[in-house]
Amino acid sequence: MNQNFGLGHEYQIGDNPLLDPDCLIPLSVLHLEDNDIDAAIFKAASLRCSKDLLVKRVTSIEAFKHALEASTPHLICADHLLPDGSGIEALRASEQLSPNIPFIVITGAGQEELAVDYLKAGAVHYLSKKKLDLFPEILDQVLKNYRANALHTWSEIERQRLTEELLALIRRVAEENDEEKRRLSRDIHDQLGQELTALKLGLFWIENQIRKAPSFPSQSAVHEKIEHLLSLNTSIIEEVRDIAHALRPVVLDHVGLSAGLETLVQDFNRRESTFCGLNLDPLPELSENLRTDVFRIVQEALTNISRHAEANLAYISLKVSQDQITLEIGDDGKGMPKLDQNSPAIGLGLVGMRERARNHGAHFTVTSQERMGTSIVIEFRIPSSL
Repeated sequence: MNQNFGLGHEYQIGDNPLLDPDCLIPLSVLHLEDNDIDAAIFKAASLRCSKDLLVKRVTSIEAFKHALEASTPHLICADHLLPDGSGIEALRASEQLSPNIPFIVITGAGQEELAVDYLKAGAVHYLSKKKLDLFPEILDQVLKNYRANALHTWSEIERQRLTEELLALIRRVAEENDEEKRRLSRDIHDQLGQELTALKLGLFWIENQIRKAPSFPSQSAVHEKIEHLLSLNTSIIEEVRDIAHALRPVVLDHVGLSAGLETLVQDFNRRESTFCGLNLDPLPELSENLRTDVFRIVQEALTNISRHAEANLAYISLKVSQDQITLEIGDDGKGMPKLDQNSPAIGLGLVGMRERARNHGAHFTVTSQERMGTSIVIEFRIPSSL
């Protein structure tokens, strides 16, 4: 992608055009003047300023507009009185067709009020045709200001580009992280889980064989050991299931977001002293990324409630309107005093939730007061294609 930054030449994004010594060579000037003699005098004065100055003359506002549509000059100089209008009309046309190009009025009409009108309208200078000897000095100052403005424009574009690249990188890392979790979850569930299940079945078989042979030596001790192994094995299977669920909940892929959230809340209520309520509207078909991010946001919020909130009650609400899904998560815990949700110090958990929401253009709000709990509200727009 290229930009010209108002300098006439095109530059690759990331390049600083002001480091290019030729970015204003040759200097192109669009001169709007209907009088042949005045045009010749101006061209002579311009060439005394610089031999690298290229003047293109037009004689009417209509021709002026066509010239701007064809190419962008570095500088515009225009007379006030024209056969089909005035210099003010030309100034307005230049701001529409080529904004930010310096506009100098050079005219024989030297009224002070007229000069004020032009400067208010956006012209950078007003010069009498009788004082063209001042043109080199004015041109030098205009170009200095022009370069400074172009540098500011380039800096803003570059800052925006770097910000977008950083956000894209964060999104890509999050997507790759989710994909890796999905792979690990599948491996743990399909491989390790099956092996532990086979071990448990084998231990059951051994126990049955012992029971069928009363004369088996040390039967009581062996039976006690096998009972311990069976209990340990059951615990391992549950832990593997919990780990696989945390990495990539299988229920999210198989039966959808609603069932995934219900399972998440059930597990939370089984483990924690805080009780969490859940209120879900029927959900439309959502993209895989949106389903995953909503689930992860709720998962992270419940983790924060468990670790930090000291709450008795929590709630999760997912409401669907015509074009919006509103996710609200709250608790009655100790809250977060002096919360600045734009500060990087709010904690990685909240930052992660906020970035997941921003990936979908959602509006993310956190409200919290000390000893009055915390509320997170995220408003997702439903894509029209859904």
